[in-house]
Amino acid sequence: MAFKSGDGPASASPNPLPVELMGCLLILFYHQYQSSLPVELKSELNVCFVHLYQSSVYRHPLEQIHHHEAKHTALKLLLGHQFDDQGLLEQGIEFAKRQLQHIQTFGFKEYGALPWHWHWIQAFTCVWEIVEHPEARLIADRMLEALWQLRAHYYLKGAWVGAQSRQWPHDGPKDNNTLLDYIQFGDFPMPELITRLEGAGLYNYTISDEVKKIGMHLSGPVEEKRLIRFAGADGTVTEEAHTYVYITPDYAVGGIWERRDEFDNEQQRWDVTLPLTDPSAQAGVNQAFFFHPGAKYKPGDDRHASRYGEVLLHKDTAMQLWAAPSGGAAEDIFPTIIGCLPKGEWRFIDRSGYGRVGNIYLAFHLMHEFTIEEKADRVSISSPLVSGKNGVAIEALSVSEAKQLGIHNVQELADKMQTHRASFTTETDADGCQIAYVTRRGEALSLHSARTVSIHGKPVDWSGYTISG
Repeated sequence: MAFKSGDGPASASPNPLPVELMGCLLILFYHQYQSSLPVELKSELNVCFVHLYQSSVYRHPLEQIHHHEAKHTALKLLLGHQFDDQGLLEQGIEFAKRQLQHIQTFGFKEYGALPWHWHWIQAFTCVWEIVEHPEARLIADRMLEALWQLRAHYYLKGAWVGAQSRQWPHDGPKDNNTLLDYIQFGDFPMPELITRLEGAGLYNYTISDEVKKIGMHLSGPVEEKRLIRFAGADGTVTEEAHTYVYITPDYAVGGIWERRDEFDNEQQRWDVTLPLTDPSAQAGVNQAFFFHPGAKYKPGDDRHASRYGEVLLHKDTAMQLWAAPSGGAAEDIFPTIIGCLPKGEWRFIDRSGYGRVGNIYLAFHLMHEFTIEEKADRVSISSPLVSGKNGVAIEALSVSEAKQLGIHNVQELADKMQTHRASFTTETDADGCQIAYVTRRGEALSLHSARTVSIHGKPVDWSGYTISG
């Protein structure tokens, strides 16, 4: 049984997470360096592996199909190989096949969760590096190809674009958990800060040419539309969700249509993302978004949104409306929405903002007035809920796209975009509100707080959202 580390590890209560997290890496480390390890350390490690093999830490059935079970499966395969346990190896192979089949059938439920996605990759890379059984190597190779292809579809020069079911401080509002990406893609500046090693220096695995092509050779805009069906190992679907992201060589805009109560309330619903090669990303954050703070929120940490709000995601535009309860039921509701903007040249007029951040322009429109706070790495916006309501529309365009519209600076952007600012309406006899916006392409978008969405007068076509994207 493993223990939590800390100031007094000897008195810590038993916990399986450390060995679940580090067990695969420890076996890989031993496999690669055993010939040069001191005899005493080799002996201690072998005793450790025996205890691990004899424990129940990895002997669980498949139930949820999540990162914990990915680690358990990897340990079955690694320990089966280490101790020549053919029964354990065969069980690990069976579990890995079922996990891959589940991802291909229902989608990846831990969408955009960088710690957890990397844990999947870490676990099966260790298997790929060590286990010699042909069928085990084949399923590990297929799993890694699927995981890295998924990563590549949401990759933009070091950034992870679109929605994230779990976002840690090193994931947003700036992409800093980038070491594995740098090793495999290498098309952005070498990370100055290593926030998580994830065993990156131990791996020999190289992504396929197909994965590189998906992630690195983006010639024009692409739309990623994916359906995720949330189900356990028994295949019973309890919920569905739809993720959308519009990706260009210079920026990406997108997120997830549905609000979900994810682990630790760390869902990042939507954002505008700059690649880490953008000059603005070198100066500070590389994500722009607005959110209404909720459970676990702490001022200064732009994460942890509330359960309120409906979104509309279409190409380079994102819109969100908030209609939170007002009156006595609203005592625990945060009174403002918060905006996070990359550093750049900004001009703020009334309830709108226009800026050039690196190689793109951004324009946003809020329902209510706002205040601005310049910070070292970002521009922070605060705008109040009025009778529980607020809303935002934000649109992105590259410098080259702007030039085609006759826009060459921020003032010209403001002049152009003010002619079609977002219009907000509130219903005096109800709790609803609505936002209407016409994009620079002339596309009419409408969003109502009662989850009514229209794009050019038509509802969203969900048939275009598929498991494989």
